Amino acid sequence: MVGAVQPGTEFGGYRIEAIEREDAGTAVLIARNPQEDHSVALHIAGEPLGALATVRFLERAHRLGAVAHPHLLGVYDARTLEGRAVAVAQAPPGRRLDELLAGGRLGAGRAMRIARQVASAVDALEEAGAEPPPLTAERIWVDGAGDAHLDGLDARIALPAASSSAAVAWLVADMAERVPRRLETVLACAREGAYLSASQFAGDLRAVEADAARRRRELAVAIAVLAAGLVAMVLLLTLR
Repeated sequence: MVGAVQPGTEFGGYRIEAIEREDAGTAVLIARNPQEDHSVALHIAGEPLGALATVRFLERAHRLGAVAHPHLLGVYDARTLEGRAVAVAQAPPGRRLDELLAGGRLGAGRAMRIARQVASAVDALEEAGAEPPPLTAERIWVDGAGDAHLDGLDARIALPAASSSAAVAWLVADMAERVPRRLETVLACAREGAYLSASQFAGDLRAVEADAARRRRELAVAIAVLAAGLVAMVLLLTLR
């Protein structure tokens, strides 16, 4: 699909820096905008202008351009460049989630945080009338602060019919090294379609995170009290 567009070449006035990926219907290139001197992601539709998939892709890109969310990669513009439909979007920060997971699964807390942020981005998409893309690790980036960023662009005519909450639940199962019992209960409810929205699911994930944090604090206090008691006992024995 990319053809002659390779790193080091130019496309529509942009200097191509890297080929991020090619998936069903779209090639994603990281490019430099020479006028503004910053990197962007160019999403190039694989179908020709006028094709139904391309029309849907441009409509989706324009709709996403109106959505501002901290965990959703922004879309700056949608236009025709060199005879192809192109969406100009925010360059992804950090590492792609599938690359991160290649080094090993994540702790449950970190997995829940990423899932909650993805769920909030999905909720923003649905509120804007845009169906979420496939929620796969290849579409999620994690920056240096550990925050997740979802790529919401997609050129396919038919997007997955599964509920967004169920999709995020499966994502957690793929990410987490170990799933605590309470989290597994929440994930099972999501897979069964018990949540009406991604934000409702994210709320329960937040509650599980808060409960886990409370348990860690209680454990730390208990250990500190025990340590203080042991020190006091040692001092008493020494003074005898």
